Amino acid sequence: MNEHSDSLRAAYDFDAPRRNTNVFDGWRVAVLDDFLGRMSPGSSVLELGAGAGQAAAYVRDRGYQVTAMDLSPSNVNLARSRGIDAWVGDFTDPDSDFGIFDGAFAMNSLLHVKKNLWRPTLRVIRNSLRPSGVALIVVWGGENHEGYLEDEWTDPPRFFAFYSDDDFASLPTPGFRRVELEFRHDDDEGGLHPQVLTLEAA
Repeated sequence: MNEHSDSLRAAYDFDAPRRNTNVFDGWRVAVLDDFLGRMSPGSSVLELGAGAGQAAAYVRDRGYQVTAMDLSPSNVNLARSRGIDAWVGDFTDPDSDFGIFDGAFAMNSLLHVKKNLWRPTLRVIRNSLRPSGVALIVVWGGENHEGYLEDEWTDPPRFFAFYSDDDFASLPTPGFRRVELEFRHDDDEGGLHPQVLTLEAA
């Protein structure tokens, strides 16, 4: 389990009111549409690290059965206020049992996972998918970093793990077949860009 889970939970409880005002748009929509297009309409989808539920609501509104989990009880409550089946959970916990889904996506949440927990966290995601189920992992990256940021503003500060493109491309994906890897350099924010990995459960 991620030793930073408790501080991340507190940080996102702190930030929940601001995150509730976020709008799900831009490149995130394009990435999620591509992921959803790999499944049949009405498929069951799990979001890991759902925040206030904007992406989950987008998935639901397109006719998919969506379940969302997040570390932060405050975020979970906000997602539920959007009509999302949401609950508190930790996808770095190897004993997690989220159920079985056709697809699972984690959009900018695995960037809080220690690098030595990448493989066991991916195993938790794999255990949540049917054979041939689709997983989407999106993180910010482009440089190597593990730890806290100098200009972090949440209270408490959040832990981050960033990968260079080469290192992200070489990460192991046990239990999965790689479908697509994309680096969205045109969507750079703050010197980092989205790294998009699509997987199929073996």
